[in-house]
Amino acid sequence: MTITQSTIALLLVLATASNGASEAANLRQHQVQRNLGGATYAQSDDYFSAMLAAVNKERAANGLSALCMNKKLQNAAQRHSDDQAKNNFMAHDGSDGSTMSKRVTDAGYQWNAVAENVAAGQVDVTAVMESWMNSPGHRANILGVDYTMFGTAYAYNPESTYKHYWTQDFGAGSSEACDGSDSTQQSVIQY
Repeated sequence: MTITQSTIALLLVLATASNGASEAANLRQHQVQRNLGGATYAQSDDYFSAMLAAVNKERAANGLSALCMNKKLQNAAQRHSDDQAKNNFMAHDGSDGSTMSKRVTDAGYQWNAVAENVAAGQVDVTAVMESWMNSPGHRANILGVDYTMFGTAYAYNPESTYKHYWTQDFGAGSSEACDGSDSTQQSVIQY
């Protein structure tokens, strides 16, 4: 871990489950992020469009097809970001013991492959994407060839340790479909 003046260590964790596996081992990596003061998002479309564009820009730069939004994946991601912000923790397992694959399944997504990136502390899409792209495991999820759909979430709690909580859920399911942008309208919950 590199520490510089005015930094705060952030824990980024990664878990992937694919091809019917119940849950892969967690990969824990430490990252450093500066300046936690800054942006918060009032509506999901404020960050969602930026996040989807950032993910698809990275995929295009690597010769991969774009992901589309799936509301079920977005709902699973929002459940987890909200839980982390409300309960002041950072991990892949929820405060209720839920795993990434359980949250995605509970949201009604019938998956063949699924993965999740979570992060905390980064104040905006640019900062969190930079952290994820600098982490081999998180980068692998963003550039995963097995995934066709995407959901992302952000929650903010000014009273918590990290304040900003991010989740990306990636998936593929033969019975699942992309959703239009009108279905992405959800308010960010502030705790």
